[in-house]
Amino acid sequence: MKKLIMIMLAGCAFVLSQGFRNVIAADEGTHGTPLRKLAGTFAATGQGSIFVCLENTPPFPLTTCGSPGSMGVPLSALQVGADTFDAEGNSCETLTETDAALPVNASPTGVSVFHVTGKITSYDPTTGTGDASFTEYSGGQCHGSAFDSTGATAINSGTDHFVVSHRGKRIDGVLTSLTNPAIGAFSFSFTLLRE
Repeated sequence: MKKLIMIMLAGCAFVLSQGFRNVIAADEGTHGTPLRKLAGTFAATGQGSIFVCLENTPPFPLTTCGSPGSMGVPLSALQVGADTFDAEGNSCETLTETDAALPVNASPTGVSVFHVTGKITSYDPTTGTGDASFTEYSGGQCHGSAFDSTGATAINSGTDHFVVSHRGKRIDGVLTSLTNPAIGAFSFSFTLLRE
């Protein structure tokens, strides 16, 4: 009888271990990277070019592109910062950006710090591809993936397309839209690496 019980327990243990092994394999990305695996903090870098429209008189404030008396300035932008996601695809990012005229000239480089709130709007865990919407703010602050908007002013909003690789440890993307009347054309990409 003891031998029969031991055989049954061994059989149960084998069946359970197979089930756990299958769950772990699915969780490790053999069938893709589930959205919840993106939760956590990533180091963020971004780079690209933007065309900014200014009034043609000092102090050259931003203006709507194409408005009478407006002029355009091509800029190179570089960003570095940190981005934190929750398991539902919400994020908050704090970035430091430098902007320089193109071609680079004697004009001083602009440096600014801003925060970006984001929401993944579509995601295919099998391919790791998705789309997100975002809003960029001057002021406020990130607390993990949540944003405290105290003293914040929205400056831009838009969308991006991204692809997840290395089992959720890397995200690469490009901006697909940018809503700001003072910005014309843009070309911008980013990379997020899990910390």
